[in-house]
Amino acid sequence: MAEHEQGFEPTELPTQRRRDEAREQGQFAFSHELVTALVLLAGAFSLWWGGQTLVHSLHRDLNWQLSMCRLDLSVSDAQSLFSGLLGRGLELIGAVVAGLFVVGLGANLAQAGFHITPESLGPKWEKLNPVSGWGRIASTEGLARGMFAVAKVGLIAAVVWWVLRGRGGRIATLAEGDLGQSVTAAWDLCIRLILTIAVSLVTVGVADYGVHWFRNERAMLMTRQELKQENKEDAGDPLLRSRRRQRAREIANQRRLIEAVTKATVVITNPTHLAVALRYEQGVTSAPVVVAKGRDQFAFQIAVKARRHGIPVVERKPVAQALYKSVKVGQEIPAGLYYAVSEVLAYIYRLRGTAA
Repeated sequence: MAEHEQGFEPTELPTQRRRDEAREQGQFAFSHELVTALVLLAGAFSLWWGGQTLVHSLHRDLNWQLSMCRLDLSVSDAQSLFSGLLGRGLELIGAVVAGLFVVGLGANLAQAGFHITPESLGPKWEKLNPVSGWGRIASTEGLARGMFAVAKVGLIAAVVWWVLRGRGGRIATLAEGDLGQSVTAAWDLCIRLILTIAVSLVTVGVADYGVHWFRNERAMLMTRQELKQENKEDAGDPLLRSRRRQRAREIANQRRLIEAVTKATVVITNPTHLAVALRYEQGVTSAPVVVAKGRDQFAFQIAVKARRHGIPVVERKPVAQALYKSVKVGQEIPAGLYYAVSEVLAYIYRLRGTAA
């Protein structure tokens, strides 16, 4: 009884077929936290790496624009100056945004791959039900998500405190120093803070992905009964497998016999129902040997193959029937058929203009 119940417990690792079916239904490990953290980290690196380049480029463009303008700027000149700077700024910012898009797309594809699930694109009307929505919030999963959000906020606060500790005096003196030095110091502090927060969130995202992966693996576990049923479906019915193997052997044997027809001396037919290919070499074999035989469609193939290779095809109904019934492939014809077969061979030699 215990073994019977154990067969219905999900204890077996999922097969590749089970994984493929789950992925088609949109069931796979995915962490939105990891995607968001990677995009934030890429943005922080972009600001750290290209922030000064962006500012210097805008400063250089502004100086050039001002040098080209008259001292008495008109409204149109001011509009042109502003439009040029705005366009240049949008170009530089657009490059950063494009980079963030690529990072976000790559993070999504790395987790889910390129896969479109039609079921997920349809409307989920049950999510509009406030009763079911409250049920999801009050569920164990909803409470876990809430605790995770609180822990994430606490982590960010701890990271901010760790980065800013001991720098209170420096922050307080930023307004008293030189403007350029103050802006540079504030910028460096902000970049350090953003980078540290981004790295912390990436760590949280990796942990979140690990949790989702573990839960997904647990959800895809199979029972022994499911595993047996899948193996049975993949393998098919034993009787059908046996028939397929037998048919494959028959096809391979027919191909081998068809190729043996090319070495035959003559093919004797019934004329269409039976065909027997004989090979006779004077001084090599004591009697003609059957190299191939067949009936119906296979007999037709033997005759076609013989004609294509210039091998005579002779209609002798009684001889073809006797050879087909009494002689196996690879055997010499019996003594009782010597006379009938010799007549056929003599007829072939006369056609070729040679003596028997």
